[in-house]
Amino acid sequence: MMQKGVILMALEQSKVQVNIPDDLVPIVNSLGVGTSLDDRVRLSLTIGLFASKAVSLAQAAQLSGRSLLDFMEILRSRGLHWGEYTEEQQSQDDESLRKLLDQMGAVK
Repeated sequence: MMQKGVILMALEQSKVQVNIPDDLVPIVNSLGVGTSLDDRVRLSLTIGLFASKAVSLAQAAQLSGRSLLDFMEILRSRGLHWGEYTEEQQSQDDESLRKLLDQMGAVK
């Protein structure tokens, strides 16, 4: 009989050696986050994957080796938005605000 519950799967990690131009090393090191060049390159890559919408926020956090909150803070500190606010959502919010202001005017 199978037990109900959460099944955690260990993801197998493979290591790939990548050569980056010497010109990029100071730029990657300037991130100010990470314990090694490898860690900073990993973070840069996951930020790029998230920004290009190739991975979700949660996936990017996991791939970067950081918690979701830590990854969100890294994005925020770099002026990168981790949430999307569509034009439709803004229109709905604007309409709700108009209605609220109209109601408040009626109370006066």
